[in-house]
Amino acid sequence: MHIKPILYISLLALTLAAFTAYDQQAAADETTAGKAAPPPSPFILTASIQDLMQSLVDPSADALWESVSTISTKDGVIEKRPRTDKDWLELRHKAIALLESTNLLAMQGRHVIEKGQKLMDEGLEGNLTPVQIQKLIDKNPIAFAAFAHGLHSATMKALKAIDNKDVDAFLNAGGDIDSACEACHLEYWYPGHGVPGGG
Repeated sequence: MHIKPILYISLLALTLAAFTAYDQQAAADETTAGKAAPPPSPFILTASIQDLMQSLVDPSADALWESVSTISTKDGVIEKRPRTDKDWLELRHKAIALLESTNLLAMQGRHVIEKGQKLMDEGLEGNLTPVQIQKLIDKNPIAFAAFAHGLHSATMKALKAIDNKDVDAFLNAGGDIDSACEACHLEYWYPGHGVPGGG
């Protein structure tokens, strides 16, 4: 049996086309697989950003700031500061809580507030709305995370001062923590309008 040259060429062309199509489909499958949706996050985000602020960030930061003070009374001056190992250990616990809360704040997908919640100081002149804040964060989550990392860095200074039982360094770190908080608030809460009442 003899195959005519034209028929042979046609069969060869069809065979090559089939292999080419197979290779292209395989490449497409690999590309599609490479762009497959990432696996679900191992984290379950329950609290809103405001929840974290009220439950972890504010109480921890306040405990650090209020641990050193000088109060003048009619009976004289009262200096409050950590003195015992127990005092320093309690401050260390607060610093650790504040440090780790910054990681929770930076986790993508967390909402500013949850349904049914009202933003603290909502409606105060100069404050952003929850929707505005959420849009800013969603537009550039890396920038928002950078503010959280700034608070982490400032708190690390406080932790080092606590471990060294250095009151002066601890006071300086407290100022850095305040500056880090304020920088974020001026960007995402009350931009350019100062600290709202009670904030």
